[in-house]
Amino acid sequence: MRGEPPPGAPEKKSAEGKLSMKEIWAEAAKSFEDICGKSLQSGDLKSFDDVRVKIESAGKAGSEDGTDAAGWDKAKNIGLESLKYLKLLLGAASQASSFIPLPASAVSITTNALFFVFDIPQAIRDYDDAVNEVFGKVSSALSKFKIYESMNNDNIDPELIDNLRRVMISFVKLCAHVVKYKQGRKRDRFKQKAKKSILDDDSGLAGEMAEFELAVQQTHDIEGTITLATVIDSRQDIKIILERCVSFGKTAEETQKGVQSLSADADRIKTLVKIRDTLNVMPTVLLDTKTTQTCTDIYRKCLDGTGSWIWEHSAYNTWMATNDEDASHMLLLSGPSSSGKTLASSQITKKLEGVQERKFVAHYFFPTSAKKSDDEKNPVQFALKYMAFQIARVDSTVLKALGRACDTNPSAFRSSSSLENLWGELKIGSLGLGAWYYFVFDGLENLPDDQAEMLLKFLLSPRMTGESTRRVRFLLSGTDNTFASLSDSEVKRAPRIKMEEHNITDMRIIIDNALSNQEMLKNARPKSNQQKAKSMIIDKMPENAKGSYYRLKLELDEAIRLLSTRRTLEELEDMLDQTASSHDVAIKKLQRSLAAEEIGELNELLKWVLFSKSPMNLDQLEAAMFLYSGTESLASLQYIIRNKYSAVLRIEGTYVYAQDGIKEYLSKETDNQGESLRSEERPTISMTITINNVDQELCGHFLWDLAHKAIRDKFTFEFDANSNSLHNSKVTIGIDESEAHHTIVTRAFKYLSKDPGDQTSGIGEYLIRWLPYHLRCLYDLEDDQRELTPEKKLEIGRNLFNLFEDEKSFKRHKGNFEKAFWTADEMEGVRKWLLDSAVVRRLDKRWRDKVQAAVSPTRGYLKKFVKMVVTRFLRDRSWDAENASSWIVQFMIADGVAPQVSKTAKASADDASSSSSSPSSTSDNAQIDWDCVSTWCQHFLGPDSKLDSLWYERLAAVASLRDSPADVVRSLYGIALEKESPSWLCHRGLGEAHFRDGQTLDAIKEVEEALRLAQQEDAAPKPEPRDIVYLHLLLGRYAYAVGDVQKAADYNFFAWRNGDVEHSGVGQFGYVKSILNFPDIQRRRELLEGALDLDGDEGKLADLLKNIARDEDHEEIVFKMFTSAQENPGLMKGIVHGMGRVAMATVPEDQASELVGDERFIEDEYRGVLLYDMGVAAYRYKVSPEGTEPIAEALKLWTKSREQLANVGGRNALVARQSATTALSKHYFQSMLEGQHKDHLDALFNLARGEFRNLFSDTVGFLAALHAIQRRKRSSKMMVVPRMWRALQILYDDIPDNDFTGILIIQRTSAQTQDFKNSAIALSLLAQADLPTEWLCFEAKDIDDEDGIDKQQVLDILTRLSKETIREAKSQFPNASQQAERIKAARVYVDSMIAATKPKLMLGSGSDGTVGEVESKGEDKPAFVDSNTTAALRILRERIIALQNEHTPEINVKGFWHCDGRDSAGNYCKTRHDFETVFYGCIYCASRDFCGDCLKRLRDPESEVEITECSSKHRWLRIPPLGDDIYVGSKAKTVRVPKVRALEEDEKILDIYYDDGCEEITVEAWKERLATEWYVPPTELRKWAGGKEVSLEENESEESSKDDESKDE
Repeated sequence: MRGEPPPGAPEKKSAEGKLSMKEIWAEAAKSFEDICGKSLQSGDLKSFDDVRVKIESAGKAGSEDGTDAAGWDKAKNIGLESLKYLKLLLGAASQASSFIPLPASAVSITTNALFFVFDIPQAIRDYDDAVNEVFGKVSSALSKFKIYESMNNDNIDPELIDNLRRVMISFVKLCAHVVKYKQGRKRDRFKQKAKKSILDDDSGLAGEMAEFELAVQQTHDIEGTITLATVIDSRQDIKIILERCVSFGKTAEETQKGVQSLSADADRIKTLVKIRDTLNVMPTVLLDTKTTQTCTDIYRKCLDGTGSWIWEHSAYNTWMATNDEDASHMLLLSGPSSSGKTLASSQITKKLEGVQERKFVAHYFFPTSAKKSDDEKNPVQFALKYMAFQIARVDSTVLKALGRACDTNPSAFRSSSSLENLWGELKIGSLGLGAWYYFVFDGLENLPDDQAEMLLKFLLSPRMTGESTRRVRFLLSGTDNTFASLSDSEVKRAPRIKMEEHNITDMRIIIDNALSNQEMLKNARPKSNQQKAKSMIIDKMPENAKGSYYRLKLELDEAIRLLSTRRTLEELEDMLDQTASSHDVAIKKLQRSLAAEEIGELNELLKWVLFSKSPMNLDQLEAAMFLYSGTESLASLQYIIRNKYSAVLRIEGTYVYAQDGIKEYLSKETDNQGESLRSEERPTISMTITINNVDQELCGHFLWDLAHKAIRDKFTFEFDANSNSLHNSKVTIGIDESEAHHTIVTRAFKYLSKDPGDQTSGIGEYLIRWLPYHLRCLYDLEDDQRELTPEKKLEIGRNLFNLFEDEKSFKRHKGNFEKAFWTADEMEGVRKWLLDSAVVRRLDKRWRDKVQAAVSPTRGYLKKFVKMVVTRFLRDRSWDAENASSWIVQFMIADGVAPQVSKTAKASADDASSSSSSPSSTSDNAQIDWDCVSTWCQHFLGPDSKLDSLWYERLAAVASLRDSPADVVRSLYGIALEKESPSWLCHRGLGEAHFRDGQTLDAIKEVEEALRLAQQEDAAPKPEPRDIVYLHLLLGRYAYAVGDVQKAADYNFFAWRNGDVEHSGVGQFGYVKSILNFPDIQRRRELLEGALDLDGDEGKLADLLKNIARDEDHEEIVFKMFTSAQENPGLMKGIVHGMGRVAMATVPEDQASELVGDERFIEDEYRGVLLYDMGVAAYRYKVSPEGTEPIAEALKLWTKSREQLANVGGRNALVARQSATTALSKHYFQSMLEGQHKDHLDALFNLARGEFRNLFSDTVGFLAALHAIQRRKRSSKMMVVPRMWRALQILYDDIPDNDFTGILIIQRTSAQTQDFKNSAIALSLLAQADLPTEWLCFEAKDIDDEDGIDKQQVLDILTRLSKETIREAKSQFPNASQQAERIKAARVYVDSMIAATKPKLMLGSGSDGTVGEVESKGEDKPAFVDSNTTAALRILRERIIALQNEHTPEINVKGFWHCDGRDSAGNYCKTRHDFETVFYGCIYCASRDFCGDCLKRLRDPESEVEITECSSKHRWLRIPPLGDDIYVGSKAKTVRVPKVRALEEDEKILDIYYDDGCEEITVEAWKERLATEWYVPPTELRKWAGGKEVSLEENESEESSKDDESKDE
């Protein structure tokens, strides 16, 4: 054993003459023997594995009264847990060999002691209860030592080691007392059992348990005292930290923020929200993760060991090779359905997420619904936008570029442009060197064929294979058919992984796991039949599955069923040798189990599931089945499918799909008349003949006559009695495609012929939207084999005539027609049926002739419907405007008059057309020419149709809904207002258009006019009460936006008191927001009490609090609400209690099951946010929900909030969870800073576990600061090594825009590790230097090549003159705030130098400020002119003029820092760092900076407004105003190394200063010095530097790296 002394070595004594460790362990063994009489000094158990095997095999035959052994199994599990943690603990102590060697007997003593507890030769009543009680506590206590699992324990503190061994020895004694209990008489155990606990007896067990728990607690106290720094303070551990935190390990699921947007985390979140909304990404998506929930959920299904072959596959390694310029940018993952492609894609994604280098990955899975869904018409574009958002979450370069693109041209992302154009807007891959981007497109087989083909063509286009996207790679997964469109050369070039050739290994792991979970063949003896059966299954079944996991599951289920029926090995082998398809077997098995009626029901379901245009949900199928049967099922369809039809159907969420690969086994054959051979709708006559006691001759005559009739009338009789059995019916499971479409068409006409009903409401919208699709499919399937019967064709013709001949059906189902529309192609497809004489030959001749003679569908069969839509849209406001516009656009296209669009928009529409499944349709987002629409509608209704105000009002309304340009919308409303009798709706619409365009004052004016007109008696249209309320809500919103909170309160108050339930709640919320911004806090408090109405309806208060929790100004609202209410205890308590009722309310089980998607997200979000708010109330204002101790309650609430919001997306959820984490870590940090609760280090470390890669985490920063304060600098660095490595990596990449990010990380991180010199150097590079100093800095590249000059001499002169100019400007205006004056002084000085040369040279100035050489025209000869000086003066003057122009009329510089404090009214401080303002940055918090006034408020305990963003007990670094001499700017080549000291008058303020002894070094040397100090290996640094040589000093010696005990700051 490590640490054991050599034989014969003298035993070391501990300090102060205490017993040696060998003597201590010997005494422990003797104590065990004294207590229970058993010796630990001998036995077969030599290791932990020995005792584990013994415990696992220990059995309890059953208790004396015959009860089961469940309690004993539980006891054994607890024992094994104890053993695991004991092993960790003993290992930690044994590795500390440099202090006190561990005797070899230690393992034997501890393991034997534990085994005696579980060595049960016979059943002993109640013994398992004793083990559970004692070792339940022991296991729990030992579990705290799990931290030693991840430690290298060479340098563990000696005091800690002593205590660890004390714990183990106490453990040995505890085992003895439990064994003694076992040895007791049954009667004695019964007496002890009668007590409340066996720990209540007087046997010494209770005392030893107390001793054990005390030893454990003292161990943790020691850990808290020496901190984790001492435990992990070694170079080896630095390597471990780097491997675990910087290399982004596979198992880490913690928050990844990438390189943050550096104006503060709040700005980064705002940018992400803007990108998310612009790209139309779901609001439920997390903002602070590097992965997707879909990928995570899929990855969690992967068993350990599966997919390991991928990393060795040549195709994968070829694709991953970054040094091969000829490597393909695309990797194909192909295989049949259900072959594991999705699992493999998730594993590759997770592997890439864990790569250390700047490699960023995005993942998107196309669900099964993508192939049919109409919700997302361009799923590839949506996927690409969503993946770009994923990249922006982790890469600051993309974040900033994409954020700017969303600001400048958001419409580019909303319109349906080509993939090439969209890729250009997304700004990925061409932003500089240093980063690799991986896009994983999974499930291409689920895409519509045209979409999959479009994606493949895009990825193989010259743009995506060119040099500009060399650092972008794509992974595509799909079936072989998906990639069939690729040419042979493309297939050969792209590396491919064929899943069916490699997943056998994974299948065997899955089979073994399934058999183990079923506890079948788990402990089979070698060479037994059970072992042979297991080997046979694992060997043969993957081969039979032929790469399909679905087949594997079916066969595995059958094998498990077979094993449970006591079958022989030979029968199992026969089953495994069968070659029949698993699908075929499953269908036949299902066929036998179902009655004819059930088969008919299943076939009906299959028609809808397999051949519908979009995925069918349960509600739709319930309605479809009602149309089929006319009856309502008592059992839910979900239950029926899962319990009867699961072999062919599956349910995902609320949608129903066919099982993978099952469709081909369900096809029916058809006869040559197109009729299904096995159709349940085929006409049949069946009879049962019963013959009793009939004469044989008579019976024969009867049968003869019956047979004669059959021959004469051509009947077919089947006299097999079994044919009448339900289970052998000719009705079989199977469907024909043509039959399925005909059935759906028939059901649609049946639905349209009747009034809508509740039972069929779920299917109505689908039937109307996709009736043309199913008619087209039916038409296309018509051939010699599938031709419809004449009767069926005539039936379709009659139904079409009934639908279009009058408006009854349209009026009857207007609600569903307003939710759908048909494309022009679909309209033309319906028309084809009406041109078929076999369909229309029995219809009304006049109607038939008109339809067939019409030039377009809109002039023919659709004419009445078109007129209905146009009239109700433009004449009477009775048709939904947006839907009407969709119909009308398609009507126009069908009529050959496509709506014209602007040049840009038309290009987008053309792109969309080329990639759409409906070529004739225009993009929903294409910019439509509404004048063209107006003209067409007018011509359709008649040339004399009057274009009145209503006409243009409706056009303007729909233009606004379809995101037309603001000037177009305003123009249409303007025309409407110019017409006679404009309605108040025109003013309202124009006001809303102004507000969307940022013209809020104009918006208020128009909506006020709308309100005035709407309130008149003769208002037209007559407004409903809710219309008036809505106008008040608009005005309240607009007034709030311009800061008129009094008016906002008035308008919202009206809506609150007069609105319906929905509007009243919005009004109350708006009123509360408004009054909280009143400047008078006393008035706020009084109005707030009435606004909250605490004694009123609890439901309304709950809705209000939910709105607050989800509002974008949530933090501001809650802060002001608490500060306003804190002087009124009743009000404050009422608010907190209301929050508690909402956050902790129990949702009824029946309602909880109905919450899906966004509803579940909304509930989880407001619960978690309100829990955080309640924690703030308890901690800051000492108001807890139940009157409990406030601080403890706050910590509990914040912990709950973090748990609640762990997997919730959205901006408020992210901010609240981060705030809860910061609040907890701040509390733990402050308590330890004050020398209290040293055990809080564990809690702080646990909080930091998920934050080490968060570059600005307060939690990690506090850990680093704690170690630094205690002079453990290396340990402090270890906490933030990932940050510093990332910062240096950024500085060495080839993206200059990122350098600011890297320097800021260095500045913050250095301050937290108390390295104030490097923090000050970084600060000098971050902030704006003196403007003349920065601008008058020249390099050789600034000098053009000219004849007659020496560039080096010109540069030397320029440098000298620049210094003189700067010195002169500063001497005249020494205050850095006088930048404008300094610039002017510099200009004057340069001009004076030029003027001084006039006798020799005249320098003329052009209108652009350039200087030219002009010869003197005096009579004297011109003197000799120095051309180098001339050039230098010209360049200097040009630079000065450019500087002056840049900063005229005012200085055009904004400081990076903004104040995190609040003003006296509780509003966020708006002060920014500038040339006059001093700032103060907290050296403990990650990103908290304050102006002087806010710092005073923060530190003033009597301040009326409490600033919670920092702590008054922290320390701050003084940040001078911009332009101060300490700043050199980001372009500087050298920096001075400053000194930092505390101010004499205020030791909590640190000041940066320079003296004569300050060193000046190059920026490159500073970076290299940092790399050395932060343990960056030279090889790693060279890799960051792109292979360039860097000179690193040797890493600091052991002596120099020891903790600095100096008191000097």
